[in-house]
Amino acid sequence: MSRSILITPLVMVAGLLAAAATVQAQESGIHWHAMGGYSDTLGTTSNYLQGGYILDGGFSVSPSWLSPFDLRFDLSYSQYNASIALLNNGQQATNQPIDSGTGTVVSATGNVLYHVPLAYGIRAYGIAGIGAYYTRIELDQTLPYYGGYGYGYGYGYGYGYGYGYGYAEAQVAAHGVTNFGWDAGLGLEFALPYGRSWFIESRYQHINSSTAIQFLPVEIGYRF
Repeated sequence: MSRSILITPLVMVAGLLAAAATVQAQESGIHWHAMGGYSDTLGTTSNYLQGGYILDGGFSVSPSWLSPFDLRFDLSYSQYNASIALLNNGQQATNQPIDSGTGTVVSATGNVLYHVPLAYGIRAYGIAGIGAYYTRIELDQTLPYYGGYGYGYGYGYGYGYGYGYGYAEAQVAAHGVTNFGWDAGLGLEFALPYGRSWFIESRYQHINSSTAIQFLPVEIGYRF
């Protein structure tokens, strides 16, 4: 990834870290979280990318003056396999055989959460926010490679001969771009001892581009 392409996400990450340091100095509650799950593609995006996986981490801030609101900041990575339609389009555009491809999304987002207690130790929440998204498409061709010959001879009239081969991926085309986008979703959080919790959430992601990129992750996370 070039430095110019990634400048916006890196600036966003630096801002998130600075915000964390500032709020911690003010002795507001900070909780870290890690999460992951399945991410389904939606709309026209599903014509080119199949569902994939997503990994996410970040922190949330619970300032008393915003209760029952939280501020949450996330850095996530998701990957998707290319569809047959995308592989065929790539072959036509490059005039080269293409066997596989992937789409990846790296995002840095800031969100507002609103909590609603449901029962003791259980609360629902809504989440919405904005962020920067770096998307990249790679198309590859599978090429065979061949190893060298080998032989040996020793006492006892033994003789051996071998030949090795395998396959390697060669990149045919790649393109990456950074755009702004937004997200919104719902979740359920279940309290654990010592102020920790686990949660499940689904958050719709919409990336602004000439053709909107849309996906819907469903993730399970741990908050500590």
